[in-house]
Order: sequence, then structure tokens, then C-alpha cells
Amino acid sequence: MKKPESCESIEEIREAIDGIDYQIMKLYSQRYEFVKEIVKFKTDEASVIAENRQAEVIAKRREWAVELGLNPDLFEDIFWTLMRYNVQKELEILKSTNTKPV
Repeated sequence: MKKPESCESIEEIREAIDGIDYQIMKLYSQRYEFVKEIVKFKTDEASVIAENRQAEVIAKRREWAVELGLNPDLFEDIFWTLMRYNVQKELEILKSTNTKPV
């Protein structure tokens, strides 16, 4: 991939951004596979919600954003959104694995 300053048209830049966005989504897909598997190690709703872990994750993502010269508030919002979705899915998985047919 070219460096941004090497692009010679808006189309080149848009194509590069689209490619990066696709890579971000592929990485999220890989991350989500781990999220689905982690439920195997959780026993109840409290272990899924894991408020202390959520706080640690947000603090670390904010730190990484600052290190990378990015807006920490933006990335806090992004990761809260991802975590809320993941917690919802983990709870669904936990409920379905704990439901035994009668």
C-alpha cells in the first residue's frame, strides 16, 4: 500500500481508506471469534459483564489512543459500543448453553 503522501488522486486515497476499513472489519471478525469462545470460561452473568475488566479495557484503549496520537474519547466510545454488543452476545450464548431441554 502506498503512503498517503504518495497518492496522486482522491480515488487512490479513497481506495486505500476502503482497504484499511476492510482490514479493520476482518480484524474485528477475528476478535469476535475469541469473544464467542471466552464464554466457555464464564459461569454466570456477572462473569460476562465483568465491570472491572471493562474498566481496564477502556483505560488501556484510551492509553493506546493517546500513544498513537488519536482521540481517546472517540476510541472510548468505539470500544464501549463493541463491548456492549459483545456482552449481549456472550449473555445470549451463556443462556443458550445453560438451557437444558425438558
